[in-house]
Amino acid sequence: MSKRRLVFSKTGMAKYISHLDLLRCFTRSIMRAELPAVYSQGFNPHMKMTFSLPLSVGVTSSCECVDIEFERGVSDGEIMKRLNSALPPDIRIISVRDPNISANDIFGAEYRLTLLCGGAGENAPKAAGEFFALPEVKIIKRTKKKGEREVNLMDFVLGAEAPKVTDEGIELYITLSAGGQKNLKPEIAAEALIKYLTENADIRVTGYNIHRTKILCDINDPKIFK
Repeated sequence: MSKRRLVFSKTGMAKYISHLDLLRCFTRSIMRAELPAVYSQGFNPHMKMTFSLPLSVGVTSSCECVDIEFERGVSDGEIMKRLNSALPPDIRIISVRDPNISANDIFGAEYRLTLLCGGAGENAPKAAGEFFALPEVKIIKRTKKKGEREVNLMDFVLGAEAPKVTDEGIELYITLSAGGQKNLKPEIAAEALIKYLTENADIRVTGYNIHRTKILCDINDPKIFK
């Protein structure tokens, strides 16, 4: 048996596929591709498959990872070729490799946030920069164990690059806490920023797009998880 890490993109209409449906999608695609996946034992056997950092519905990505166990004898190139032929067109395998970094080391993720507000003007980047310079922004965070609680958004913001104006509106890159220890959904940060821009800079945002660009691991020596 050999555990392989598949790095894949999830774009276009695939952003509306939930994590549970993504699991089913990979399971069925591996069966269609006739790849020799390894199954668990017991009364309800299932493919040995683990996603590193589940993505929120509505968010696209070019850096998703899933670990799958295969029987020996199938090459990485064959896995990628056969699985890409069976997966939906908006989910593409980018690489197949040895999983030499543990998902337990994930501490953050970088996102490209595009706020749709055509004609926002030059004051938009300045206002967005002022937002991320605030020491405290109260938000409501929901968890399964603790329910709803008020927290400081800035405790989850690990970095934010200077925003720029595009034809669509405002584009910026933000890095947020992610992983088992501390995690924040990017849409919460996006909605808090939109609220600030509306109230303090008179900027009308009609929507937003979020794309995950990097998953980061090893907080003591940051590197890209792949």
